[in-house]
Amino acid sequence: MKRIPDEACASICGLFCGACPSFPEECHGCFSDLVREGCRGCADHGFLDCAASHHITRCYECEEFPCVKLREFSTKPVINGICNHANVIPDSLRMKEIGVAQWICEKIAEHKCPKCGRLRNWFEMGTHSCD
Repeated sequence: MKRIPDEACASICGLFCGACPSFPEECHGCFSDLVREGCRGCADHGFLDCAASHHITRCYECEEFPCVKLREFSTKPVINGICNHANVIPDSLRMKEIGVAQWICEKIAEHKCPKCGRLRNWFEMGTHSCD
């Protein structure tokens, strides 16, 4: 049975980990025990360490939100013309507004294929076709 996104899929930085191509086989989000290698420790951006040092769980809880680090993260990487980090700031604001659980429900609805019900990843949103 495939894992259903839960609050662990609402990352520190505001990404919906449930829409990652590595979810759920290689990763269950940055708060889980199964984190894909490229995200472990947020080595390039240090969001885990930053959140811990500010005594917060997610970036939107910080007095410095949105910080320079998060703004920079929101512009990279661009893969096949798509930056899957582009919405971290507005998504973080939405998460703060409605709560993490409701935000996850919105993200699942946004990413679920209306025909097959499969959760589409970031790079499939405009190109997904049901098999």
